[in-house]
Amino acid sequence: MRYPARVAIGAALATGTLLTGGVGHAQPGESPAPQCTVPDQAVGKFLILRGNSPSVPLAPASDFSMVVARFPTADSMQYMVVGTGIWHDGTYTYTVPEPGRAVLDATQTDTGQPISYSLSLRCSDNMSGNFTVGDSEPSPDRTATYMFQNMRP
Repeated sequence: MRYPARVAIGAALATGTLLTGGVGHAQPGESPAPQCTVPDQAVGKFLILRGNSPSVPLAPASDFSMVVARFPTADSMQYMVVGTGIWHDGTYTYTVPEPGRAVLDATQTDTGQPISYSLSLRCSDNMSGNFTVGDSEPSPDRTATYMFQNMRP
């Protein structure tokens, strides 16, 4: 009897190379590499932010709020605090400094004086995850989630 494929698959499963490709194992003391990604760019997407963490100017900080942002070009955006019906204009930069994390630095430009803020996004899956404002650390008393959706042409 010939079972070379079964033997090869069994050996690969036993050593872990079939499921992991032999890479991506964290060294002691390191965090494992994320199994999800953030979009490589924001242009052409909606970003939905929900939580009780102040996410952008004008969003209520004390209760749950929802903010929808859209990114029609590589440097311009609009956002609306859901329920207000008012879109605000802004500019932004979007970077992916490491796998599974993105940083959105934005400035609201339709006010008398520009208002700047920064969001750090960490993925849970390839379209959603959690965010923090600025350099703040995640906190159990704050809930802040995001979800990307593609804009329709």
